[in-house]
Parts: sequence; structure tokens; C-alpha cells
Amino acid sequence: MSVSAWSVSRTTFFFWLVFKILLLVRAGRAVGKGLDWQPFAPLGVFFLAVTLSLLPDFRQSGDYRYFFFGCAQAVMLVDVFSPAPRRRWLPVILGLTPLVLVLRGFAHDPSILNFSLSRRFAFPLDHANTAGYLFAMSIPLCAIVALLSRRWWRRIGVASCMGQIFALVLTFSRGAWLGWAAAVLFLTVISRKWIMLALSLFLTTACVLTFPSIQDRLASLIQPHDDPSLRQRMQLFTSSLNVGMENPILGVGYGRGRLKEALRPHLKGTPFEHSPIWHTHNVYLELLAGTGFLGLLAFLWLMGATLLRVLSAALERQGAQRLLGFALATSWVAAIVAGMGDIPFYHHETRIFFFSLLATAQIYYSSAGAIDALPVSLNVPRE
Repeated sequence: MSVSAWSVSRTTFFFWLVFKILLLVRAGRAVGKGLDWQPFAPLGVFFLAVTLSLLPDFRQSGDYRYFFFGCAQAVMLVDVFSPAPRRRWLPVILGLTPLVLVLRGFAHDPSILNFSLSRRFAFPLDHANTAGYLFAMSIPLCAIVALLSRRWWRRIGVASCMGQIFALVLTFSRGAWLGWAAAVLFLTVISRKWIMLALSLFLTTACVLTFPSIQDRLASLIQPHDDPSLRQRMQLFTSSLNVGMENPILGVGYGRGRLKEALRPHLKGTPFEHSPIWHTHNVYLELLAGTGFLGLLAFLWLMGATLLRVLSAALERQGAQRLLGFALATSWVAAIVAGMGDIPFYHHETRIFFFSLLATAQIYYSSAGAIDALPVSLNVPRE
């Protein structure tokens, strides 16, 4: 019997909900009382749009259940981690815990160190693209822990950061690579630390020149028609866009089941007519087809508003607080760009991390105050 990230997240939410209900019954304290609900407006509108897309019968709504618990987790984490003694730990947890995934992956299959496309880093996650998406979001937070910590915290942070970067390369996930590249460029611009860009370019060039498998993977981005998987994705992109334009308000309904049904007629007569459809590998086209322009615009509002609020709060602060805000914004940029090649809502690990990152960002820019830097054992000056 195994314990999954999904079961832990779901069970924790139910315990939290029961606890809040007991507080309401015994002490008259409502669920979420004291929270600043205004920053939740984009998430609330996005959740409403996704829900409306499934009306009136909620047919094939299995993915909606996971989506519901993802949104609920964001609310739960903001409630649990908003108090000052706790909020400092959330960036550390998100940044360092993926090291466990790295260690398990390398221990499970050491042959992935051969840099072969046939042995991509995935385990213990369900797919290499999923692992790449998660690492792209996690590495900036891990780097800030390594940068601002001392003693054994620094050692753990450096080990986790290097391990995640190495694992990210070995996923051979083109979407995650693009997300990470955009994150590095973004962080370089906002921090004006051009040495980071130079170092990243040097390491990238060294990897490309050393390993032919990386050269082949990058070459497929330049000539997508020569790659069978990219040809299929481009066909799915076109078909999903057509489905969205045919159902512009609320789409065909959120989730893979409904979208697969809608895509089949558009794939007739193509080489991919009988190919399995997992999803479109693009969160924006997926939402356009599934939830229409209402859902897509709500999601873009959520992503854009979160990034702007975090950046605005970071620029108003100094020292470690500013660096922490830059790291959060960089992780969010990675999520935005990697979403062009994958979808975070359909995999337990990326969904949990995505909504946890959203909660961390809200705690950072909320009126409750800045994240109190990091744990007290770290070398972080207080404001």
C-alpha cells in the first residue's frame, strides 16, 4: 500500500475543514475568518468559470474533482501559514522537498545518468514532463534558500538546487526547459545580475556540446515537423483552437474526457485519427476549448495579477524580503511559460505544487504582511 501526494493533500484538507467546522460550532469562528479574501477574486472567478463549463449535468467531471481540491488547498494553506511563526516555512518546504523526488529517481534507475532519450527522468512522478514542470517551478525557491541560509541549511539548499537542475536536464522536457530559460532571463532582468545569465549560457552550451541527446532534443524545437510527437501536438493545438472557437463562451466542459470527445471529429482524416489523446499539452488552448474565453480570461487574470502583485510587493521591500519576492515571481514565470507545453492541473504533483505556489505568493503580497523571511536559523535580516 502506497501513500500518494494526492491522498495526503486530500486528507489534510478534510482534517482542516473538520477543524474549522468545530471552531464554528464551539467558538463561533467561521471558516476562513480573518483571511483577506480580495486576492482570492481571480481564483474565485476562475473556479466559477470552470464550474459553469460543466453545467448542467457535470458529465465526465473526474478532473473537476482534482481541480476543486487544488483550489481548496490554496485556501487552506493561506489560512494555515498566514500567521507569522509559520509563514516563513512555506518557501523552504516548496524549495527543498523536491530533493526527495530527485534522490528516489536516481536510486530507482541509475541508467538515466546515461543522458539517453529512452531513459528520461520521471520516477517517482508519472511522466518526465510532469517532473520537469515541477522542477522548473521549484528551483528558484530552492536557490533562494541556498543563497540566504547558513550552516547545514545552506548545504541542503545547494544539494537540492544542483540535484533538481540536473534532474530537470534529464527529463528532456522541452516545455520545462523553455520555462526554466524564461525564468532565468526574467530573474536576470529584474535583479540586474547579468552574471547569472552568462553562467546559465555557459552551462547550457557545455551540456549541448557534450551530449548529442540534448542536441537532438533542442533541434526538434527548431524543426518541429521532423518530430512525430511535436507534429501531433501541433495538430492538437489547431484542433483545440477550432473547438474553442466553435464554443467560445464556456467551451465544451472542463476536463480531458469532454475535450477528447470534441477533438475526435476534428482529427478525422489526419494521421492522428486513431492515436490516443492524453491532453493538448498546452494549458491555454486546453482551457479555451474546455472552458471557453470566460475560463481562459479568468486564468490569464489569475496568472497576471499574481505576478504583478508579487513583483510590486517585492520592489517595495529591501534585502532578503525583496530577493524572496523575486524568487516567487521567477517560479511563477516558469509556471506561465511551461504551461505552453504541459498542463499542471491533470497531474497530482504539479497541481499540488502550483496551488501551493499560488498560496505562498498570496501570503507574500497580502496585507497580513510579508513572509517573515525564512526560518530563524537562516542568515536572513529582519525588516
